[in-house]
Amino acid sequence: MDSHSRPALRIAFVTTRDLAQRNGRTPIMGHILVALRRQHTVEVITLHSVLQGGRADRLGAAAAWLAGLASGRPPPLQCLLYAGPGEAERVAARIAAGAFDAVYLDTVRCQTLLRTLRRALPDLHIVTDFDDLMSRRMTYLRHHRLPLLTGHVGPHFPRWARRLAEGPLARLVTAYEARTLPAAEREVMLASSATVLLSPVERQMLCRYAPPEAQSKDGPPVVRAIPPGVPLRAEPWGHGHAPLRFVFIGSDRQLQNRTAIDFLLDQWRRLKPATPLHIHGRQTRPLANVPGVHWHGYADDLAQVYRPGSIALVPALVAGGIKTKVAEAWAWGCPVLGNRTAMEGLRAPGYPLTLSEDQWDPYLTQPEAYADLWADAARKGAAFVRRALSPAGFERAWEMALRPKSATREAPAGASLIDAEQASG
Repeated sequence: MDSHSRPALRIAFVTTRDLAQRNGRTPIMGHILVALRRQHTVEVITLHSVLQGGRADRLGAAAAWLAGLASGRPPPLQCLLYAGPGEAERVAARIAAGAFDAVYLDTVRCQTLLRTLRRALPDLHIVTDFDDLMSRRMTYLRHHRLPLLTGHVGPHFPRWARRLAEGPLARLVTAYEARTLPAAEREVMLASSATVLLSPVERQMLCRYAPPEAQSKDGPPVVRAIPPGVPLRAEPWGHGHAPLRFVFIGSDRQLQNRTAIDFLLDQWRRLKPATPLHIHGRQTRPLANVPGVHWHGYADDLAQVYRPGSIALVPALVAGGIKTKVAEAWAWGCPVLGNRTAMEGLRAPGYPLTLSEDQWDPYLTQPEAYADLWADAARKGAAFVRRALSPAGFERAWEMALRPKSATREAPAGASLIDAEQASG
């Protein structure tokens, strides 16, 4: 049955972040909202952190932490930030009063709200969007001794607390989160009607958290991989588009962008390529004066960022999720030089530019010698976007995820976790 012939739903869209901030995760959440609103009535509800709430919520979160310590299952700080009991009750009451058919929850941070909803509305269809596996990211940061950035919740911290969390206490925090997040992710997966991740690789990882006999209330947990929907914007560019230029887009407020920018700056200092590097995005640190590197700030017009002759560089040093900047560059007809981490979940068949970053030197210093390779990569990237990342497939996948089981079966009885996957294209 076509999705548009099914009855419209009332959906509560619970977010922990300001959707007006167009960076990090919020653009994809915005695309989900647009897709759902084509047919359904969607109400956005903000779940506020304890840093934004009152004394009672902060004391309630502290009590939850102490209780978790006493039981040997301390909750992650990511979840404690949104563990205010009063705030969870407020949002749950609003959802109950709204007579919603389905609820979207923004990441594992909504753990306390999910518990509250399951007590009050045990049969409600609830989909938790993990985006990526936070436990994997924290484990990666701990293992590689990378810095911690507080992300979109950072501005709500007192300045001194943020400096401690991102400075002297960073390794302690990442070790604690890496230790505690897997149990929270497992609990949320089992309590949700469906759980969604961007990457099929991380979907497999989450599935392994549950033993084969694990059962949610309605049967095996449903875990879906829904990559972003990316419209094609331009034809792949080929030969004759001189001069060549390298581009990177991203704000250093996200750790994955900060580490990538630092890597690229080091390459331009060391190799002194004749081909310029153009870096787009709002930066929080002083702009480094490196010969051949040009800073542009926020990009209002992506057609200028990815104009013909542009080669996107994505040296992803932090694993997790899907690097949407790769798909974005392909959609604008540009080749992407990336490492294996950058291409995770975006395995375009025969793609020629998935290379370890220690192999990049000749591509950066002599890009003209690889003209055929750039053109081939642009064609294969665009073909992958067309086939696997279509906006129509993205909309269908989210429609299927959020439609309650009474209307659409999520997985047949006895199905394995692997059988429950729904990709978008």
